[in-house]
Amino acid sequence: MLRKIKRNIERKTVDQVRKDNFQEANQGFKKILIAISGGLLLLTGIIFAAQI
Repeated sequence: MLRKIKRNIERKTVDQVRKDNFQEANQGFKKILIAISGGLLLLTGIIFAAQI
């Protein structure tokens, strides 16, 4: 019985760690996407300004 509880606790912590890592990866991915879209916006602005 005790061993089963211990195993469940271990499984939960592994799951939690996996979720946390996924969250951090998601945050990093969002930052990269924001940076890319910001760079594209800047580029189009420069091209647009150069045409005027």
